[in-house]
Amino acid sequence: MTEPGHPQPIMRSNMEPVLISFHAPIHDLDVVAQHVVRDGIPARLRDWQRRSGAREMVYLATCQRVLWMVWGGEPDAIDPGAGVRRYEGEEAWTHLLAMSAGLESANLGDREIPGQLKDALVQARQVGVAGEEAQASVEDVIREGQRLRARLGLADGNVSVATVALKHLIEGLASGSSIALVGVGPMTQYLAERLPEHGFKVSVANRTRSKAHDLADPLGLMTVDLEQLQHDPAGFDAIVSATAAAEPVFTLDAWQSLKRPLVRILDLALPPDSEPGLEQLPWVHRIDLNAFLAQTATARAQRAEAALKAEPYLVGAARRLRHRAQARAHKRHLTTSQERLDVAWGALEAEVKTLEDSMQGLDEAQREALKEILTRGRTLAFRALVQTQPRTNPNGEAVQP
Repeated sequence: MTEPGHPQPIMRSNMEPVLISFHAPIHDLDVVAQHVVRDGIPARLRDWQRRSGAREMVYLATCQRVLWMVWGGEPDAIDPGAGVRRYEGEEAWTHLLAMSAGLESANLGDREIPGQLKDALVQARQVGVAGEEAQASVEDVIREGQRLRARLGLADGNVSVATVALKHLIEGLASGSSIALVGVGPMTQYLAERLPEHGFKVSVANRTRSKAHDLADPLGLMTVDLEQLQHDPAGFDAIVSATAAAEPVFTLDAWQSLKRPLVRILDLALPPDSEPGLEQLPWVHRIDLNAFLAQTATARAQRAEAALKAEPYLVGAARRLRHRAQARAHKRHLTTSQERLDVAWGALEAEVKTLEDSMQGLDEAQREALKEILTRGRTLAFRALVQTQPRTNPNGEAVQP
């Protein structure tokens, strides 16, 4: 029994998400990459839902994490492999909040996560494996994450590894150098906008040429044929690649017979777009995502300080999210119960009408009394059902009657 003055304990509702995750720095990026799914996502989502029996689910894959959010069913039946981290209850909400606010990102205050969460939700809803609860939960997490970001002064946080890549290119290349951006995702879009400001000549390549033009043309940039780059990077001082390809785009076999001036490859993709074997070539300077995610002492100190400052806010926000999720679950249950009760009383009233012939001996007052009893019974039943709904304060927290 809870002691007087202490809040009532919260039991995990089956309408709360269970999280299954591989993410840096808990896992090596090579491990994370093994679980990144780019192709055939609709079929995989349906298969995961079928195997787990989940009512709803969302799958998120970023440059440093894969995450399954599962409502109901048996999340472990997804069976992604050994070493997976599992979060549930308050720990799950805390993890989602910290992620949304950018507290767990390589660059503190990563602003891309909310957009990535929204995209993952849209994808899951389009496939039909996510519904209203997933929508409400993700939107709630993003709102609370934004509040937390503002409280901690992270509103102007970094833009993932793209900012680090930009700094690397500015410091390592002379103004006027030629750079090829491969891919049209958020990181290459960011670099396409920023690199020309520093005097670099920028070209865009993509497997789908029309998408390369869509990114390059509004910015006045050139495009380059991806197959040409794959065969020979001649004319470029650096290549920044961040595609969603399942296999390497740049291979040792294609380049090993070439002799070129120094070319930097900044590989921001997961799985990598370039084979590690390219580092054998004396004219290739390859840097992959691991290097950009490497933790410096300063970054670790900043993250530790932010985490300490965020802890009380995380606890409060996580509890608000839990209470709101449970209130939504109870409301859905209440609606279903009301519908069942309404059907039951309707059937009872219909049955009474069929017995009117057997009630010929009742006078008018007795018949009216019987109708009053039925009406009163229906009212009391619905009132008792509604009174079981917990009351909440404006923050979504349960309050005692």
